[in-house]
Amino acid sequence: MNFTKMAQPTIPRGLLHTMYELKAAGGYDQTKGGQWVPGMPSRTPFKGAVLPVSDKDLRRELAGTVTDHSEKIYTNGYALSVGGQVLDPDTGVTYTVTQELGHNSIHPMKRYLVEARKGAAPK
Repeated sequence: MNFTKMAQPTIPRGLLHTMYELKAAGGYDQTKGGQWVPGMPSRTPFKGAVLPVSDKDLRRELAGTVTDHSEKIYTNGYALSVGGQVLDPDTGVTYTVTQELGHNSIHPMKRYLVEARKGAAPK
């Protein structure tokens, strides 16, 4: 049986919008005694959706803490790193990925618990 042709749950395209994974850039400047000199961060685009954290998520995931600034980011397969930064240009909010939420492994959809870095996204 070919499982690659089976229907797989995905986020509806209408909910997805372009977001950016931010990666720090820079290097150590030996002329300044080896001090770190920050550079322009790189921005890798991906399609994602920011959704509120539900009571069901809180019951399932015991690790970590959830605050008023916690949200979830869903992607249709794009992998984020815990500790990474994500910019949502629609709201201007930068999020820190705090945890990958468990999900069924037979489809590519991914869920992440994120924390707004500069205030909460508008509800």
